[in-house]
Amino acid sequence: MAKCIAFLRVPDVEKTLEWYLDIGFKCLGTHSEPGCLIDWALLDWDGAQFMLYPLGSGESYALKDAGLYIEVESIDELIKPFEMKTEVVELNQIQGYRTKEIVLKDPNGFYIRFAERIS
Repeated sequence: MAKCIAFLRVPDVEKTLEWYLDIGFKCLGTHSEPGCLIDWALLDWDGAQFMLYPLGSGESYALKDAGLYIEVESIDELIKPFEMKTEVVELNQIQGYRTKEIVLKDPNGFYIRFAERIS
């Protein structure tokens, strides 16, 4: 069985990791060489996982048209905690796809969309 884990390339893995931990993600692992900053992190939200990975040496930071889409059981219980910790970019009650969604923007400009399917 194959498994796909997305990654976001960011200019500062440690700073970005702190932001994700603050809003409720769990860190499953990190890597750093002795005396160096964290250069990789694996994050989890109730089984939805992705990695933070640094930009390469000399690479300029250019935001790609990418982000994360995470399906959850209930959006309502996330709204207040997210509003207390970060800016909520969008709060969509019902979309054409029959979902309730809340959209956040991480410190690097990536959009993080949490969605609840409505029957």
